[in-house]
Parts: sequence; structure tokens; C-alpha cells
Amino acid sequence: MGGEQSRRRFLQVAAGAAAAFVLAGCTSHKKAARATLTYPHGRAFGEKIAVGSLDAVLSSIDENHAPFYVPEARAYVSRFPAREVPAAKARYPAALKPALDAGIVVIYQRCTHLGCRVPFCNSSQYFECPCHNAKFDRVGEYRGGPAPRGMDLMSATVTDGQLVVDTRAIVTGMPRGTNSTHQQPSGPFCVGSL
Repeated sequence: MGGEQSRRRFLQVAAGAAAAFVLAGCTSHKKAARATLTYPHGRAFGEKIAVGSLDAVLSSIDENHAPFYVPEARAYVSRFPAREVPAAKARYPAALKPALDAGIVVIYQRCTHLGCRVPFCNSSQYFECPCHNAKFDRVGEYRGGPAPRGMDLMSATVTDGQLVVDTRAIVTGMPRGTNSTHQQPSGPFCVGSL
């Protein structure tokens, strides 16, 4: 009987703690919306982040055959095919046009399905969500799985050759059916199949 009471007491305390956690989250919603995550060099998610030389970023992308990851922005910088930029600018939101003019797109790392971090798969050259098998091409456009749209994006500017990513506002990813690059998988998928 002592074990049953202790289990019951544990469940009561756990339920109370969960309720307190939920209430705290609900009452501090406005404070949480303004919260930022600060990184060692004073840069923070929720601010503009100076990435560095665009030429260096593009060189890294070309050398590694993979998007350039910016941990402070929680985002990937990926090349956008130059021949496809004019058509993409007609469909993509205005906030993304300066990045497209620079030949890039900045892709927020979270899956639009349930928010898992989506790594880039070198063999397929797709972003592949390890949680539920969503697939996105090299520019973050939807290619398969349960995600409702492409990966969300961030605006970026280039001034005097320096790339700056604006993490203050996440731009909703492109709708399913958008296919700017017509990119097919380059090899085997890292997670499941299409």
C-alpha cells in the first residue's frame, strides 16, 4: 500500500508542476515573445546577425557541396540558381528579394511539420527531417512528407560584400507545389525515401 500512495503522491506533484509550467508560459507570453538567445560574441537570435563575407560563404557552399550553416541564426545559407532567380522573385515575398538578388536564400532550420531541426543530407542534396521524413530541396522548397509547406525563410542583405541575416522575423515558407529549381535527389536519402 505504501508504494501505491507514494506513486499517487508523485503523480499529484508531477501534475501540479505541469500545470504551473503551463500557467507560467501562458502568463508570460509577451515576455517570451521578446526573449532572445544570446551567443558568445554578443549576437542573438531575434536580431540582425552579421555572418561575414558573402564570397567566403559562397566558397564554403561550393567546396562542401552543402549549404553554409549559421548557428547564431539557426539557419542555412544556400545558393539559389541564378537562372531561376527572376521567376522566383515573382513568387517569393518581397522581404526575400535582396537575398535572391545576391544569389542566396536563408533557410530556417526548423521543420514546418512539428519543428524538428532539419539537417542537410549530402548524398541526396536535400534537407531531410529525421522526425517524420519530410523532405525539402536545396532551397527549402517542399518535396515530400507531412510538412504543410516549404521550410521557413529569413531575409538577408549584403552591404559592402558582408552578409547580414535578419532573425527578427521568420518568413513563411513557400507553399507545396512551388518548384523553382526542379532539383531531383542527387543520391540516396539519409532518412527514409519519398
